[in-house]
Amino acid sequence: MADSTAHADHGELSPARSALIYVGLLALTVATYLFSRHNLGTWSVVIALVIAIAKASLVALFFMQLWYHRGSVRLALATAVLWLFLLTFFVVADVKSRYPLTNPNTNPLWEPPAAAQGHSPPQPSPSGRP
Repeated sequence: MADSTAHADHGELSPARSALIYVGLLALTVATYLFSRHNLGTWSVVIALVIAIAKASLVALFFMQLWYHRGSVRLALATAVLWLFLLTFFVVADVKSRYPLTNPNTNPLWEPPAAAQGHSPPQPSPSGRP
């Protein structure tokens, strides 16, 4: 027969800790919304990624109970995070190391579409002629 006390050491989330994590997630969501309203240039992406990583960490560590696991579960988590970092790093390095004229925002000859500039497309005349 299995020992029923083995599950007690697993580290169940107390209601107070769950509420604290929930309030933290709400605060980070509000921070995400408030920072999205301000144009901080390149820092906008950095701040958004830091907030997203913090929220994902809270969910993974406590609600998925990774905080309480040892050994292979933590190794799998560390490997996944390392893999994600490597993929992100190499994609950013690839885009930043390209010839500048292949990136639209640095190409002086590239024009954004008219709809993106706030212009409406030309309207046909009532007679049907241009």
